This record gives sequence, C-alpha cells and structure tokens, in this order.
Amino acid sequence: MVSTSLTEAIVRVTKSSVEPLRLFCFHHAGGHEKSSFMGWQRKLGDLAEVVPVRLPYDDVSSPAGRGAGSPDVARMIERINAEIDPWAGTPHVFYGHSMGALVAYQVTRLRQKLALPLPERLLVGAYPGPHLRHRLTGATRLPDTALRALLPEQPAHRSQSVRKALEQTAMTRLRAHLGICEAAVSVPGREAEAAPPAGSRPLLCPIDVFTGRGDAMVTPAGAAAWRLHTQAGCRVHQMPGGHFFTRDSAESKNAFFARLAVILAECVPATSGDFRDRQHRMASR
Repeated sequence: MVSTSLTEAIVRVTKSSVEPLRLFCFHHAGGHEKSSFMGWQRKLGDLAEVVPVRLPYDDVSSPAGRGAGSPDVARMIERINAEIDPWAGTPHVFYGHSMGALVAYQVTRLRQKLALPLPERLLVGAYPGPHLRHRLTGATRLPDTALRALLPEQPAHRSQSVRKALEQTAMTRLRAHLGICEAAVSVPGREAEAAPPAGSRPLLCPIDVFTGRGDAMVTPAGAAAWRLHTQAGCRVHQMPGGHFFTRDSAESKNAFFARLAVILAECVPATSGDFRDRQHRMASR
C-alpha cells in the first residue's frame, strides 16, 4: 500500500482498493501535516488510508496572519472541503488534533450544510468544545516570550528542536494558526456559561473526543462540551499523557492507537469481516 502524502496540494489521495476507510487528519497549530502524522500509516497498516490535510497557509498568513485583521476562516474551510470532497464519497473519518479539531469540525459543519456525505465519525483530540474560549484565545497579541510560556509541553525528545523552530519562522506560522481559532469562536465564554451560537445545528454524525489526562489545555468539562454539537452521540476517551498524547510516550501512543483501531472498526460496513478481524488483532496488542 502506498502511504498518502501531501505536498503542495491541500490533500492528495492515492486510490487504493485495500483500505475500506480513509482517515483524514488535521494538524495542530504551528504543526505540519507530514511531521504531525508521521508514522501513522505504519502504525495502522492497511486498517485505513491515512490522509494528512495541509492547512492552506496562504489563506491565513497574509495579510490577516500578520495582524491586519481576522483570518478568512470561511474561505479556508471552503477550500479544504473542495479538495476533500472528491475523495469523501466512500466511508471516511476525520481526526483533528488541537486546532485541527476545530478545523475538522468546521469542515464537517459545512459538508452537512451542503448535504454532502459526512464522516462516519468526527474524532477530535486535545481541544475543548468549539464554542468555548480556549486557553490561547487572544495569545496572538502577546510577545513571543509570553506566548511560548502558554504553549503545552512538548514530548521531551522533541522539546529542543521545537523550541529552536519556534525561535525562527515557526512562530509566524503558529500565530497565523492561532488566529484561526480566535476567528472561528464567534461567542467565546467560560465553560459554565457558554453555549453554541443560537441556530447552530448539531452534527448528524457522532463525535469521539480524545483528551490527555495531564493536558492543562483541556478540562474534563471542556472535553464533555462537544456533546452539545452532535445529535448522534458523543464519547470522551481519556488517554495517558498530556496535550500531545499521540506521541508523548510509548504508553500514550499505544493506548491512543489501540482505541483508534476499535473506533475505526465501528465505522466499517459489516460485510468487511477481514478488516474487522485485523482491527481486533491490533486492538489486542
């Protein structure tokens, strides 16, 4: 099987008759589609075709991403959806991590509005309910030092390289991405007070929420708030690790991929017996 890789295009899919599912993956703020989901295809094997989605950076980096206004989130979501749509007619799942969760949610909302096929499930990780005020809301106006102090802790083996990158061009990219989160939350508020905007229609697909037990960015109440955005059911899965539980440690990675395998199995038609058997074996490792 050929692993899907994105370069200049927002999404580039290699057709395959092996995988009954496509897993579209949306990266975190300041991240990149290649590095954020590196190793996922190897981990999942032929259980699903992993399709990292590149955030159309030019939509948010100029001029809005440089502080001249709010990013055009609607335009960005429309562009992502237009590129995904040709490949979303067969069973598929969305996974978004941190900011990527918000982007995946917005793409799903647009697809529902346009009566297009929805993901079998929307999987979101390390992000509170999309109507809530995030810890980094407003952080784009802070100086670099103050912004860095608010960022979640990176895995120890990556902290030096990440810190070096942030001191260079990645800080501009991070600020542009965080601007998306600020612009997308139309009615921010406290967890005890906020509610989805009036007239916001809940999704028709179920939502699975992943959260790290040690993640200071997302409280249990914030994770549970996703239930307000679907009428098809919402589950919260607590993982070992922090904000980056998908790569924090061997324990957190294994726990995440084992749970992911079980969820993917639920998304496959009952006729795909061989696939379900492979999912069961992976989840039992």
